[in-house]
Formats: sequence, structure tokens, C-alpha cells
Amino acid sequence: MHFLSKFAASLNNLFPKVISVEMISLPVQDSLFNYRVAGVAILNGKVLMHKTPSDHFWSLPGGRAELFEFSKDTLLREMQEETGMQVQVGKMLWISENFFRYNGIRHHEIGFYFEMEIPGLKDQTDFSGSEGQEELLFSWIDVRSLDSVPIYPHFLAAELARNPLETGHFTMDFTNLDGL
Repeated sequence: MHFLSKFAASLNNLFPKVISVEMISLPVQDSLFNYRVAGVAILNGKVLMHKTPSDHFWSLPGGRAELFEFSKDTLLREMQEETGMQVQVGKMLWISENFFRYNGIRHHEIGFYFEMEIPGLKDQTDFSGSEGQEELLFSWIDVRSLDSVPIYPHFLAAELARNPLETGHFTMDFTNLDGL
């Protein structure tokens, strides 16, 4: 077996639910570095959010970038894979640096957040999607109620309530998402 194949297999054994060989996720000791891209779709005063059934918080839809993939292409791919939807990616809104614990693993995440439109959207009904074998729940949440809804990263509640949205750079110190 080729060295890289052995290395990739060992990473998947160490982090089976968290890492895919192609994704930019780098295990460092007992931690994981992620490069994540997410979309901000706001329509009729509601923002599209998602979570797994076991999570106790919502986040913006998106996912980890693949090696040599432009960030806008990551969002196009992730939305197609997770929802089957074709989206249009607009300008970058935010860059975030997050430190958090999720599923018992410490994460250092760099996040790019883009405006996103969903041209073929027929209604704003809640729906399910998937990330591989894992179910994802999608919901349109009123931006005026985000301060009472658990969302992560935390800066999103205030930023999504702005009209118009403003660009920015945000840092989030350690948050234990397992405890939310």
C-alpha cells in the first residue's frame, strides 16, 4: 500500500465521523484544523440554517473545502451534495476564526461565509438533507429571533440581524459545543 493511502486510512480510523481524505481537515495531536465555507441565504426575513438531529445548535449550511478547490466552488458542491439544490454564490461577507470542542475533539476552524441565493426555491418549508450517511435538518429561521436560538458561531445572531449585512472578521475563543 502506498504511504499516502496508509496515512489516509489511519486518519479515517482516528477521525471516522469528522474527516474525509479529500477535505481540508488536518489532525494535530488530539485536535483538528478545518477550513469551512458556508452560505448565507436570507429570504422574507428568514435565514436558512442546518444541524444534525443530535446537535443542540444551528449553523449556516456549507462544509469543508477540498484540496485545490476554490471556496465559492466548495459552497456550490456542498449545497448540491447536502440538499440537491443549485445555488448562486455572491460576495464574501465574513471570515471567522473559531476554537471549539465538538464530539469530544478540539477544533481550530477558519470559516469563509458568502452571500447565497437559491434560484429554484419553491417555498421555505423545513426539509432534510444528508452529509454522507448522516441526516441534516434544514430550517428557515426568522432573523429577528436568532438571539433566542442556539446558533454557532455566536457572532452570527447579531450579524444576520443587520440590514444590510456588513462584511467583517470575527474571532471566537473556545466554546464547548458538546455542552450546548
